[in-house]
Amino acid sequence: MDISILSISLSLIIPLSTSLSAQQFSFQSNESKTQLIELYTSQGCSSCPPADKKLSKLLASDELWNSIIPIAFHVDYWNYLGWKDIYSNSQSTNRQRQHFAKGNVNSLYTPQFIIDGSEWRGFFRGSALTAPVKQRAGKLNLNWDLETSALSMKYDNQTKQYPDRCYFSLLSFEDAVKIHSGENENLVLKQSFSSLAIIEAALEINNDHYFCKADSKAFQAYLQAPSKDQKFALVGWVSNANETHLQATGGWL
Repeated sequence: MDISILSISLSLIIPLSTSLSAQQFSFQSNESKTQLIELYTSQGCSSCPPADKKLSKLLASDELWNSIIPIAFHVDYWNYLGWKDIYSNSQSTNRQRQHFAKGNVNSLYTPQFIIDGSEWRGFFRGSALTAPVKQRAGKLNLNWDLETSALSMKYDNQTKQYPDRCYFSLLSFEDAVKIHSGENENLVLKQSFSSLAIIEAALEINNDHYFCKADSKAFQAYLQAPSKDQKFALVGWVSNANETHLQATGGWL
């Protein structure tokens, strides 16, 4: 195939997921709003593995990174049950508490799904995950330059809401994590979309275009010593003051 034709073909793939070099990645959303699926979970919670499995099934979805962004936030408040969740961190716990403080959820528990900023209890009824709602949001561009440690996003806001903050998260994927103690002792779990860390940044505005920048050093240490068969993805999203996201994008590293 002619190289110029191949380049044009690749440029039509949305979201744009390009390894520009070994040190730089770029992703771009559609103009329609990308659904953000948040799962608050813990390896120490006996009722969480079925929810983890439900989220992991999205790995096979054609909509992954195009119209849906799943994230598993592992909270740290169940670590006293005899097993310290290897993905747990206070950032995930604090984000769940923020949703409660903003009135997005009525209580805090695991497993807890929050879809597009609203609590979703369909998991307990065996329901399928809510399909993305088609609505115009505007394009979000996400870039990561590992050489300079620079993370950045540019958002062309096409909503009637005011963007307030932007977030970056590095996600981990492992097929077999063995739990050695606690409520899930001896289980081997597939852990997908696990948030290793969150970086928050302020947004700057120029007309209807929003920009944010951050340093990625908190992410890069994870890439230097991965576990066997561990994979990574980078995601970013822009939220309003109520922690409801306006647009999201991301993809594989």
